[in-house]
Amino acid sequence: MKLKLLKITIPALMLFFFARNIYLVQSKGLDSWMGGGMRMFGKIDKMLYRVAGFEVTYNSKKYFINLRSVPEFEDEDVALRILPSDDRLKEISKKIKSKKWFFNPEKENITLKPTSVNSLLIDNALITKIEVLTVDFDAKTKEIKLKDINYAN
Repeated sequence: MKLKLLKITIPALMLFFFARNIYLVQSKGLDSWMGGGMRMFGKIDKMLYRVAGFEVTYNSKKYFINLRSVPEFEDEDVALRILPSDDRLKEISKKIKSKKWFFNPEKENITLKPTSVNSLLIDNALITKIEVLTVDFDAKTKEIKLKDINYAN
């Protein structure tokens, strides 16, 4: 009796997880890894093709700060690229806004530390959006674009 029950239980469990993974990939937009499918069902969307960062609107221009370029935020960058959940975005947004950011007018960039004597402190209210993007290649037009995966203000 135990052997017969075991023969039914194992295939039933496998079918359950198979169906669950297909459901998660198709309905929730998860890739197969997040759905637990070991890349059997999903589209290729490796975290290496993702970009995490935030926008700053300064002097009527928008600047995007890639977290990969800020060594102090290396762990947050990896965490956001792996799982860009709303809670994680909000948590890291608070951390980003708690730091002092500086605008360098000569290089026209924004950094965590002043890079010249002319660097100007930026009001953290100018940090408008933290986002995770994916690199998308359009085979027809041969263009590479960035698409939002998730963002928080």
